[in-house]
Amino acid sequence: IKQEEYDQQTINDTYRTNNKHQQDDAKQQADLQQLNANFLITQIDAAFQVWQRPWNKHLSFDEFCEWILPYRIGSELPEIWREEYYNAFAGLLTDSILTARDACIAINNELIKLPIHVFNDFPKPADIKPSSLIHIKFGLCGDYTNLAIYAMRSIGIPVTTGNIPHWGHSNNSHAFNLLYGEDGNYYDFAGGEHHPGDHLKHFDGIPKVYQKTFSVQQTSLVMTNTSKEELPAFFKNPFMKDITEHFPAIHPQTVSVPLNRTCNNKYAYLCVFDPQGWFPVDWGKISDKKVTFNHIGPDIIYQVNSYEDNSLQPLSSPFVVDSTGKVTIFECRREKEDLYLERKYREPKHLEAIPPAFVGGRFQGSDYVDFRIAEDLYTFTEAPSFKYTTIEVNPKKSYKYYRYQSSPNLRGNMAELEFYDTNSQQILKGEIIGTDNTSIYNPHATKYNVFDGDPLTFFHTRDSMSWAGLALPKPTHINKIRYIIRNDDNGIRKGNLYELFYIDESGAWASAGKQTAEQDELLIYK
Repeated sequence: IKQEEYDQQTINDTYRTNNKHQQDDAKQQADLQQLNANFLITQIDAAFQVWQRPWNKHLSFDEFCEWILPYRIGSELPEIWREEYYNAFAGLLTDSILTARDACIAINNELIKLPIHVFNDFPKPADIKPSSLIHIKFGLCGDYTNLAIYAMRSIGIPVTTGNIPHWGHSNNSHAFNLLYGEDGNYYDFAGGEHHPGDHLKHFDGIPKVYQKTFSVQQTSLVMTNTSKEELPAFFKNPFMKDITEHFPAIHPQTVSVPLNRTCNNKYAYLCVFDPQGWFPVDWGKISDKKVTFNHIGPDIIYQVNSYEDNSLQPLSSPFVVDSTGKVTIFECRREKEDLYLERKYREPKHLEAIPPAFVGGRFQGSDYVDFRIAEDLYTFTEAPSFKYTTIEVNPKKSYKYYRYQSSPNLRGNMAELEFYDTNSQQILKGEIIGTDNTSIYNPHATKYNVFDGDPLTFFHTRDSMSWAGLALPKPTHINKIRYIIRNDDNGIRKGNLYELFYIDESGAWASAGKQTAEQDELLIYK
């Protein structure tokens, strides 16, 4: 594939276009039917040799079989991989290393040297095979997790995969690494990024933590479901183990939740919110019209659901439990009040460093295309918001060239820009000019994005003080500028149609009505 080094969009598009097998129906085949004896013997012999490391004296045979012996991690093509990884990483261990944690850090220090480029999405049909993974240039968080597992298991470090099935405050799941220490504790880390005990503390909104296992967990719901009632897809997996209680920093709580209605099902599910619907992260048995959930993360809005007719159905009002165990239930009230809404969702945490970096950036007008002599029309003296913003300006004269120039602390990051003609109050059009050296991480984030009418595209370059602007057909006077910085498009946008939903007495979603926003800053529901 010929493209910029980490051009996610081109890589994904090319993969989807050229992968002729992507839409084929996969045929599932058991390893016992496909792997020969020599393959298994080679894997077992290599694993037994590294089991004798000094930090593994605490490992029972069953623990060895779970943490070091597995010849594969997920859906990747099985390969003889241990020798290649051993040769690459064993030399990093010195005789002075006596603990699993120190051994893990020694290997992870080497992985940290890799250029980590985590994609948001990658259309691969299966996990990356180990012979390719060792040369990784980009991937999902799960790919870097697998790389660390291969590297560390090859030299006898007991490591596996941890999983957060769904964030409590945002979309998606998360994979990371687990180290099994001599003290019997689990230590979370991220291969190539964070050392043992230093990963999950960077996140909030963790509802549950599971360990991905190689062996079938006989206590899993799918294995204990004697009633044979239908289960949500997530709980049909017998290869996971709830280990949330081993992470006291999460402050896990046990709650007993009253149900709003009678249900004939045996099981109920603790769910977190997702724009596509509630997502189950834990299960419990229904008893006396209530259900108990053990070791759940605090400060997250949950709802209890049943699984009926292949869909989740509400059994409770939404609720939240704090770090002391106090439960607050959000019941639908009959009283009415006005709502003043500025956003659909809280401000994006992953972009929080951008607004302060705008300070020092400016809008300018000039008679010269290179702005060698220019008038400052507006300078950012404080962090802008993630909303559309209109500012009034009063240039000393009409200019042919107008631009936004980023501060010394920022590489572009403007999403949309509009210059308004003083006389006609129309948005001005012209030739788009500006910095061309776009970022290798966002090679499609060119200067043209600033004028494409899409607030989700943005301008991102390799250098600070980069700029984007317009060359007008003739000098024109402007009196206002409307802009929005790089954002998640969850602010209120003038002209957009919105619909507000709430949870009614039954626990189901109900509409409070639709309306079209008349301004950028605020949406008012009377």
